[in-house]
Amino acid sequence: MGTLRHVAELPASIRVQRAGCSSHGAGCNGASAVTATPGEYTLTENVPQWQAYFRHLNEQRASRLAKLAAPHLPQVRPPVVDKPAAGFGFTLIGDMIGDGLKPVAWLVRNYVEADSLALMFGDPGCGKSFAAIDLACCIATGTSWHGNKTTQGAVFYIAGEGQNGLARRFVAWSQHNSIPLAGAPLFVSQRPAQLCSAAAAAEVANAVGGLEAVTGHKPALIVIDTLARNFGGADENSAQDMGSFIANLDAFLRAKWRATVLIVHHSGHADKSRARGSTALKGALDAEYALTKDESGVVRIDATKMKDAEQPAPLAFKLETVTLDGLTDDEGKPITSAALWSVPHVAPAKAGKTGRGRNQTLALSILAELFDERRARLERGGFDANAARVKLEEWRDRLAENGVDRKRFYDLRNTLKDAGRIDIEFGDYVSLVDERPV
Repeated sequence: MGTLRHVAELPASIRVQRAGCSSHGAGCNGASAVTATPGEYTLTENVPQWQAYFRHLNEQRASRLAKLAAPHLPQVRPPVVDKPAAGFGFTLIGDMIGDGLKPVAWLVRNYVEADSLALMFGDPGCGKSFAAIDLACCIATGTSWHGNKTTQGAVFYIAGEGQNGLARRFVAWSQHNSIPLAGAPLFVSQRPAQLCSAAAAAEVANAVGGLEAVTGHKPALIVIDTLARNFGGADENSAQDMGSFIANLDAFLRAKWRATVLIVHHSGHADKSRARGSTALKGALDAEYALTKDESGVVRIDATKMKDAEQPAPLAFKLETVTLDGLTDDEGKPITSAALWSVPHVAPAKAGKTGRGRNQTLALSILAELFDERRARLERGGFDANAARVKLEEWRDRLAENGVDRKRFYDLRNTLKDAGRIDIEFGDYVSLVDERPV
């Protein structure tokens, strides 16, 4: 038998009675429930009913205490789950493929995809800027690009060269193809942009967005001509700087409008089969095209990368001189420019042995390196890279630094000249035949 010390008055529903009493409360059921002495109650029977009573009593007390304490306790809130960062998320694969795969969206059938990053590269004077202008004009006017269907859309051309020279090239395209550009959604920048800088890239995006708001023309193609003139003071050979350049193109120009960005760039210093600078650029591309120009003036375009489509057929062009209607210089002579004209593609003939010996190969490579250095210096100063020139003595000195005997220089120079690989110009300047500007 247990003993309970009472701390409160029993309620009326529970009576303390003697044996033989009639049932009146929850604590008595025809038998003695509790015997009482002063100050204590003793349980004998019906213990579960007493326990239920005290549970009820404790619940009431706990409820009253909670109400009194609530204003003085810290608020407990449910945990906050961070939402994914804006612009980043995941898609269930079933949702991604549930509606069926979409076909490739082409700006230029088989050659340029919509919403992609593409590159044209080649040596100075090979016609790469003419090719970019040709492509831009075809897309802006919905004109077939040399037999390949285009999807018409607005073009924004970020130019690194002077406005006058570029304007002449656009006029030459219009005359050559008998297609007016007046009213075409083709916009040309007034200056280069420093696209390694996020702030500068944002400025370009704001300018594009402003024109879109006024004209209603959403960009389909954004051309950057050239990378060097729109790279700022950063280092093309730095993977970090090139990564910033690519990230800014994606974030500020491509993603916002799902536009294609086409970069015009120079070929490498010694390796002419790839674009100049960090290989991080090629890794980021969806498509890459190499442009070359042979001794006969044929410009060839070959795909060197197609990320998600079949390799297209190579193309060939000639740069045709176009006399601009009604335009003359200060001496009354007609002003000319050039435009691309399709010709059948024939694989270039393999080079002979001349120029392939160790010293000859080294001499041509070093001469190309000197030209690249001059061009880069001119570009940094805001001048035309095609004005680069190299003195014979500079070439000779650089060869000597690389182990070629000075006494052998003139024999080496004459061999390459006779083979048609170099030209000696007035003033003792030397040029690479396949790198002379148009």
